[in-house]
This record gives sequence, structure tokens and C-alpha cells, in this order.
Amino acid sequence: MDVELSWLRTWIEVVDSGGFARAAARMHLSQPRVSARVASLERALDCVLIERRMRPLTLTDDGQRLLPRARLIVTAMDDTVSDMRSTAGSFTGKLAVASFASASSEFLPDLLMQLRTANPLLEIAVLDGDVQVIDDWLSDRRAAVALRPLRPEPADHALIHRGIWREPFVVLAPPGHPVLDHDSIGLDDVAAHPVITIGDPLGDPSLGYEAWSAMQASRIVPAAGIVSHQPTTLAAMVRAGHGIGLVNSLAAAMVRTDGLEVREVSSHHLYRDVGLWWHAERPLSRATQAFVDLVLAADRPAGTLPIPD
Repeated sequence: MDVELSWLRTWIEVVDSGGFARAAARMHLSQPRVSARVASLERALDCVLIERRMRPLTLTDDGQRLLPRARLIVTAMDDTVSDMRSTAGSFTGKLAVASFASASSEFLPDLLMQLRTANPLLEIAVLDGDVQVIDDWLSDRRAAVALRPLRPEPADHALIHRGIWREPFVVLAPPGHPVLDHDSIGLDDVAAHPVITIGDPLGDPSLGYEAWSAMQASRIVPAAGIVSHQPTTLAAMVRAGHGIGLVNSLAAAMVRTDGLEVREVSSHHLYRDVGLWWHAERPLSRATQAFVDLVLAADRPAGTLPIPD
């Protein structure tokens, strides 16, 4: 029995959605139709792909083996159709870009407008997440390309990058806070107070990666603080008096800073380098290559610096 592409697409949607009902809603199909497609795929491959008696949705060993290959097949077909339908000056198809919140807010909007204006039939999706999620999206081809900090390095060594900018870090503090008494705010000044940073609230270290690395390099032990995923939450926590914010400059630019003062931190160790990432072992579609070219030719966001050689 031949395998139909629609069966693979439907099964992947079930996996990504976490269940048959959600997949049916997202694909605008009935749930029996979705179940039938997955069952047809399993019959064609003569294996069971999903443990139907387990919640949440769990893949069998065969399902785990198939998933990365299925993503490659579907993505390759989509890219092929997009390239074949494209004209010399315009692209069709889909482009999924992964990014972190401040880059999505402060860099992508104008860039994607250029791409969409030149290619009105191109469907663009922006996937926001933290570093680990971005790496997963790149590795399994849910995203073709990503904006991601250079640190920490991804576990998948097939992911490669071109550096595009360096961001300083800034402190957010209420007016009159003691940290603002210093003409030049250093890491030791910051570490004397509870610190609120962007990072993984469930992870270790308890500070965001760049902040933690900089304090380790300077042999500074920070006071206990709070880690949040979102810059807007960080600013709200600072306003409420939980501590001072320590964040990359683009994250500070995307939030309301009324009632707060913003001051740059003076440290050779504390910065965020940002790169454009993609998978070295997979060819870039014409639309993805056009996006890469736009990013590398674009002006850096305001307040950022070139990455030193």
C-alpha cells in the first residue's frame, strides 16, 4: 500500500496538537476523518505509531523513529512545490521563522513586511520560544530558520549560524532605587539587590544564561531573585518592588518603562550575541534563502553593536 502525504501531515498534526480532537479542529476536519488517516498510515507501515491508551499523547518506538523522517518528507515536498511554483521574482509556499520575544518584536516586523511585499503569496509563520524550544523547532524542521542567542550553544551541532548583532544589558529600577546612585552600574552593584531576569523559571541556573555566565566570570554571587519568561512580566515585577530588572536592551525596548529608569550595565562579560541559525544538513528553500539574505543585509536594531571578529 502506498503512503499518502495527507496521512503523514495529519499524523504530524496529531502529534503537534497533542491529540486527535485538537488536530481535527486545527485542520478543519472531522475527528473520525483524522483518526481514519492515522489508521491508514499505520496499516500502510504495518506498525502502531501512537499509544492510544495513554494520556497525554505518547508515541510508540516506531512513532518516535518515524516523526523526524515524516517532518523531513513533508517539508521537502512543501519546499519543492514552493520552488517549482515560484517565478523569478516571487515566492509562494510557507516560511516558518523561530525567534525569541524581543527579536520578534524589535527586528522582525519591518523585515517580514519587505518579504511579504515582494512575495504576496508567501505564507509566513513566526514561532516565539526560548532557546531550547527554538533548537527543537530547527532540529525537527518545524522552523526553517531562527533568530537565537549564540549562548548557550545548541546540543545539535548540525545547527549553524551567522552572527548579526551584540546587545548590551540594562538595569530597570524604580526612581530613587539605591542601584541608580552609581555613576556607572557594574555587576557587583546589581548583585547587591534581588535581581529579576529573563530565563527558564524551572531551570538551573536561577538567573538568565547571559547574566549567570557574566556573574560566574566575575566571581560574583547574586542575591536571590526571580526569573521570568516574558519581558513584560519582568517590568511588572520591578514596578511591584520585587527587585531590579537585568535584561538585554531589546527586551527593555519592547516593554513599557513608564515609572522606571533604564541604565546600561558596565561589564565586559555581560552581553547577548544574536545570530541567524539554520540546519546545515538540509537545503534551504528559495523563500528561506531570501529571508536569510534580507536579515544579513538589514540594519541592526537600534542600540545594538556588531559582533567582534
